[in-house]
Amino acid sequence: MKIDIHIHSSYSNDGTVAPKEILKYAKKIKLNGIAITDHNELTGSLKLWKENRHITDFAVIPGMEVSSSEGHVLALGIKEAIPKNLTAKDTIRKVNDLGGLAVASHPYRFWSGLGEESVRKARFEAIEVINSRSLQKENNKARKLAEELGTGHTGGSDSHSLAHLGDAYTELGNQSLDIDDIVEEIRKRKSKGEGKSRRLSGTPKYAASCVYLWLKRGMKRI
Repeated sequence: MKIDIHIHSSYSNDGTVAPKEILKYAKKIKLNGIAITDHNELTGSLKLWKENRHITDFAVIPGMEVSSSEGHVLALGIKEAIPKNLTAKDTIRKVNDLGGLAVASHPYRFWSGLGEESVRKARFEAIEVINSRSLQKENNKARKLAEELGTGHTGGSDSHSLAHLGDAYTELGNQSLDIDDIVEEIRKRKSKGEGKSRRLSGTPKYAASCVYLWLKRGMKRI
C-alpha cells in the first residue's frame, strides 16, 4: 500500500493545486492514500478529510507541516492545528497529545531541515528517509540516521504541483486504510520510505524557486 504523506496544496503559500484536485490525481496514479501537509496550515487538509472521511477505498490523512524553531516537522493524523515556532520537542509533544505522529521532515535540508543534532535530541518516532525534493545523499543520510535511532521510516513527494505527486511515498504492509492503523504501523517501524530523489541536474531550478519564494515572503523562513 502506497501513501504520499507529504503534499502541499493551494492552502500553502507555495502550493498551487486545490486539495480536491490532488485527491483526484492521486487516485488516477494509483496511490492508496495521501496526507495534505501545508505549511503551518491545517484548514485545507482537515476540510478534505471531513469531506472524504467515510470513503473506504482511499486513505485521506489530515496533517500539516509545522515550522518548529529548529526546522520542519510533519504532523500526521491531527484534527487541531499545531502552533509554529515551538521547539522540536514541544512540537512532538503537542502532536502526540492530539493522537498524531510527528515526523522529522527532510532533516538534512539546508533551508528548513531540523539537522541531525535536533533530531537526535528531540527523539522523533519517525524520520522522513526519502523526500523527492531532496538530493539522494541527503536522503541516504536521513535513512542511515533513522536506522541508527531505530525510528519509523516515511517517504513523501513534498510536491507543490501535480507533476511530482507520488514521486516518493510511504509503503505499508498493512492493508487497513484507517488513519490510526496507518499511524501505528509507522510508529511501530513497519513502514518503508520509497521513491526517487531530486537529481543534481534539477538543483538550479529548485534553488531558484526557493530563493524566489523566500524573497516573496520578505526574506523570512517558512
